[in-house]
Amino acid sequence: MPRKKAKATKKENGRGSIDQLPSGKYRWRITLRRSDGTPYTRTGTASSRPAAQRAIDLMNADHQQGNLPEPSRVTMTAYLNTWLETKRPGLARKSMHNYSRLIELHINPQIGQIPLQKLSALHLQALYNALTTQRLGDTQRQVHNVLHAALEHALRLDLINKNPASRIRPTLPRRQPGDGVVDKALTAEEVDRLLPVLRQSRWGVIFEFFLHTGLRRAEVCGLKWEHVDLDKGTLRIKEGVVVVNGKADVDATKSPLSARPLKLTAEAVDCLRRQRAIQAQERDALLPGPMQGHAKAKSRVRPWIDSGYVFTALCGTRLYPDVLLRHLKRFGTEAGIKKVVNNHVLRHTYASLMLRAGVPMEVVSQKLGHARPSTTSDFYRTVYPDEHDVWALDLSDLTKHSKDPEDPKNTEDSEDSED
Repeated sequence: MPRKKAKATKKENGRGSIDQLPSGKYRWRITLRRSDGTPYTRTGTASSRPAAQRAIDLMNADHQQGNLPEPSRVTMTAYLNTWLETKRPGLARKSMHNYSRLIELHINPQIGQIPLQKLSALHLQALYNALTTQRLGDTQRQVHNVLHAALEHALRLDLINKNPASRIRPTLPRRQPGDGVVDKALTAEEVDRLLPVLRQSRWGVIFEFFLHTGLRRAEVCGLKWEHVDLDKGTLRIKEGVVVVNGKADVDATKSPLSARPLKLTAEAVDCLRRQRAIQAQERDALLPGPMQGHAKAKSRVRPWIDSGYVFTALCGTRLYPDVLLRHLKRFGTEAGIKKVVNNHVLRHTYASLMLRAGVPMEVVSQKLGHARPSTTSDFYRTVYPDEHDVWALDLSDLTKHSKDPEDPKNTEDSEDSED
């Protein structure tokens, strides 16, 4: 049977053209002009002729009002590179590095060659599915956050008329039987076993301070004595030491809210006083001049250096952050803790123990330097098993506490109560 040819209609008063397709649908076409006067064409399909005409009218109205992005062949790779440069002044160096790595390793290989204006939710779904296959659950979340922010910026610049990342979210891999829940925080009993081990080493005071404050690794390594007031028991976070491509350097805090003052507990102040004493001993042991007891009165080649940092290497220089993990893993093993103990676990422990003790979520969030309390709740709160035992309340207890004691109806000797 010969294929039915499309039935074309002439342009209706310059408002575009409508063709009936063999399928019965209607294809519409309209010619518009860019800001430089060059023409371009927009097309689409509709179920009926009136619907096709409405699509033409809407397209023309959006174009007249400046709401229609002009056609562009800019690829996602090119756009994301430009977007990153606009973000650079407001991003910490570590964050800039992480964004670049996510784009380079996970986004560009999948959707980098797709034109920005042709990117759809289906393309993003394929990207997330690929990450799911690789069991990169947390990477999915990070990739989605980067794409959503980048495409939202493109929407504000009128480069696209909708953000496909707003219409879809990554689906994290379902846990398999036996996976269990990863413990992100130490229990109170594990902390009690760890503390005596930490106090046996000059390196241990650093991790003890982690537990007392919940600071980030970069913040502890970047803390200077000039930022600390031991008499008032306060400190101010101003900068951090970050590692990018294997090189440690001083950088601004992770976010504006991360630059914050903190009130220290008495135990945290004690940690800092002990650390000052440790530095004094190490400085005296490395004073310039001949080495005591050396047969040839050999002078020290590397004397102690006053870098001004609170936590330092044996010779007083600034700490390289990655070296901390080696010491902390050893302390965890000596304490008989089976789970992997790292700096982030200590930060989770501080947050979880504070919240378990009833400290308001907003207070803990500000102490941790989070932008939103929801971040503290979603990623830093571990609910300990014994908390379920404590809060296993009978229904009678719940209803009893919900009654208003000032309400006469809830008193036993009320006049209206029955005998």
